[in-house]
Amino acid sequence: MDRAALLALPSLCALWAAVLSLFPCGTQGNWMWLGIASFGVPEKLGCDGLPLNSRQKELCKRKPYLLPSIHEGARLGIQECKSQFRHERWNCMVATATSVPLATSPLFGYELSSGTKETAFIYAIMAAGLVHSVTRSCSAGNMTECSCDTALQNGGSPSEGWHWGGCSDDVQYGMWFSRKFLDFPIRNTTAKESRVLLAMNLHNNEAGRQLPENIRATTAAHTIC
Repeated sequence: MDRAALLALPSLCALWAAVLSLFPCGTQGNWMWLGIASFGVPEKLGCDGLPLNSRQKELCKRKPYLLPSIHEGARLGIQECKSQFRHERWNCMVATATSVPLATSPLFGYELSSGTKETAFIYAIMAAGLVHSVTRSCSAGNMTECSCDTALQNGGSPSEGWHWGGCSDDVQYGMWFSRKFLDFPIRNTTAKESRVLLAMNLHNNEAGRQLPENIRATTAAHTIC
C-alpha cells in the first residue's frame, strides 16, 4: 500500500464510523432512517450500505436513480409528521444515533410497532411522502421510465374556448413504486400477531398513498371547473 493510501486510512475510518452511527445495524430494513440522513449520504453509501430489507435493496439496485427520491420521501414524511403533531403530547419525536442502542433502534421508537393510532399515522404519512417525492421526480423529467401526466391535456371547456395544455404530476408511477418498495407480503409472516400488525401497516400504507392522488384529483377538478 502506498503512502497516500495509508494517510487516507484515518479519514476513511472516521467516515465509516459516522455512517454506522447514522444507519444502525438491526433496524430490520427500517428505510425511515434515511429521512434524517445528510444530503448526499445515501447516494454515497449505495443500496447495500443502507438500512433496507432484502426486497428494498434489490429494487434499489434495479432503480438506483430513485435513491434521492426515497431519501427525500422519508424526509418529507418525518417533516409532515412533526408538523401535524407539534402540539400533541406525542410530537412525532424521532430517535437519534446517540439516544438509543445502535442495535435496536427503530426511528420512531416504540410507536413504530405499538399498533396505535400514532403507528397508523407514521406508516400512512411516510408512504405519502414517498409517493409525493417519486411523483415530483417524474414530473421534473429526472427519469426516463416516467414523466408528467398528460391525461388532462386538451381538456377544458370548448364552449368557453379554452383547453388545459399543462403537464400534471404522474402520481400513478409514484404509487406503484411505493407499493413495491414498502409493502411486505403477509404470506411471508408466520406469527399471528405479526400478521395482524403487518396487515394494519399495509392498510395504512395504502391510505397514505391515496393522499397525493386525492390532492391531484381535487386540483384538476378546480382547474377544469
